[in-house]
Amino acid sequence: MIRPIERRDVPVVGSLQERLPYADPEVVEAALEGPFYGFVAVEGRPVGYAIALPGRPATLSELVVDPAHRRRGHGRALVERVFAATGPPLSVSTPVGNEAATRLYAETGFAVEGVVAGFYADGTDALRLVRRE
Repeated sequence: MIRPIERRDVPVVGSLQERLPYADPEVVEAALEGPFYGFVAVEGRPVGYAIALPGRPATLSELVVDPAHRRRGHGRALVERVFAATGPPLSVSTPVGNEAATRLYAETGFAVEGVVAGFYADGTDALRLVRRE
């Protein structure tokens, strides 16, 4: 089940966020208070989350699914829920070489737009992908 993020989800989302090397704790609050969109995948408790910034294009800022709950469709369902909320186009950036993320985004309709050199604070390059429909 996918639902909007709620204040009671913050501790679990925070622990999931620790798995993301480039997470921004402030986006969780922005998803609760606006203007960001925030959703959680729930299996009894939140097992994944996605946060997106509205705009043209909207930007999928963070997406994490607990490793014990991966390969069950949660990532795909979160992407689809974000896309339904933001509409096209939706962009996302992921570290170059993150094959699992790149595969998920390709499977959910994203196409590679290019590489952004030094995108992350540590100088890591990012692959930029966009979903237009």
